[in-house]
Amino acid sequence: RFVRGFFNTYYLAAIFTAGATAASYAFAGKWVFAAGATGLALLATLLRRTVVPRMDSLRTEIQVSETNAIPRFRRIHVTAILVNLAQLVLIVWSLIVLSMQMR
Repeated sequence: RFVRGFFNTYYLAAIFTAGATAASYAFAGKWVFAAGATGLALLATLLRRTVVPRMDSLRTEIQVSETNAIPRFRRIHVTAILVNLAQLVLIVWSLIVLSMQMR
């Protein structure tokens, strides 16, 4: 339940933050970065709509002692973490690029 709640909250925060970032970049005329931030918001929305329900269904299976559910839950969890790490790397990279362009 904790992991599912964490991911749900994370995705909501990511959607809001990336959406606000996209709007900020658009107002600043940085269209490439606005498109990138929009992509991150859409990806977070997609992941929230797929990962969280899958975690919910696997939680039900785990509670009824389905032996294959735990490894599947772990795979989803690790995959979601790796996707989130890739998003973080992309965000940091884009901030570095943006700061170098402003010099």
